[in-house]
Amino acid sequence: MKKMWMVLVAAFVLAAAMWSAPAQSVAADKIVLGMPVRPPVMVHLPVFYALDNDIFKKHGLDVEIKFFRGGVATHRAITSKKSGLDAAWVPAPIAMVGITKGSGMKFFHSMAYLNEAQMAGNDQVKKPSDLKGKTIGIEGRGGYSHLGALAVLSTAGLTDKDVKYIKTPPPARVPFLLKGKADAVVIHVEQVLVVKKRKPSFNKLMDLWKAMPNFFYGAFIAPSSKINSNKDAYVRFAMAMMQSNRSIYKDKAGYLKSANKWVRPVYKKNPEIMSKTYDVFVAEKIWGVNNGIPKASVAFTADYMKRLGKIKGKVPSYEDIVDTSVTKAALAKAGKI
Repeated sequence: MKKMWMVLVAAFVLAAAMWSAPAQSVAADKIVLGMPVRPPVMVHLPVFYALDNDIFKKHGLDVEIKFFRGGVATHRAITSKKSGLDAAWVPAPIAMVGITKGSGMKFFHSMAYLNEAQMAGNDQVKKPSDLKGKTIGIEGRGGYSHLGALAVLSTAGLTDKDVKYIKTPPPARVPFLLKGKADAVVIHVEQVLVVKKRKPSFNKLMDLWKAMPNFFYGAFIAPSSKINSNKDAYVRFAMAMMQSNRSIYKDKAGYLKSANKWVRPVYKKNPEIMSKTYDVFVAEKIWGVNNGIPKASVAFTADYMKRLGKIKGKVPSYEDIVDTSVTKAALAKAGKI
């Protein structure tokens, strides 16, 4: 009887160990992820927080980051068969237009659907109406900064015809504003704080997430063919990002630790800017805690791109844009909060 009891105890211990220990013999699913800015901007840090805290690894994923020069370039890469990307974080409007043109992509998650950006102007531009006749720095028509500029212009009854544009790559936006090459630019929260620190007379004109609250900022997209070939990996990626965002809201110290590792030196030298940026994101609920793809945001943005003439033909439906099999499965497993 004693021998039988020892055998049962041993079997229980072995079973417990098998459930609690990671399956070392099973290779993690590799996902090569395209990101649009290097070093990353602070709103993108949930991806890097997940890397730093082994959140992807805990979900059986080996995530490798490839950086590109802006959202347009990242979208171009993910839609190219030669890029080797499995997924990418891209501006949602650009991805929507691509889908209507047959890119074969689908949204499967978003870590931030609110349009995290602000327009900053020089000391002559204090409000949106002051933009008339001024020069705005953008990376290209139809791109992220151009659409943001249009959102701000519309609040003052202005359009493209009322301003001038100068081509400004993402890393050059702050220098262009500070050096007077542009009168206004659309930049991220931490960049506005840098501008204000260096030029206190310069102004924050508007929060874009308030100018157009239903405008969809960014999404993780992937080729439908890749999603269908390994759907569970994409479900686990979405779950990992939900876990990362939820954790960050409760872990300012951990977020700032990742920020100090990944972001530009200018922010590392000014830790108060990183701290203030985090506080803005938390107060404004910039990061989504569920699947991050609201139907209202998808519908509004698709309609908006149609009005701009970027979408030809009929406006795509939610199901045309989003792989709901991934979003529903991930949310069911992670639990809605």
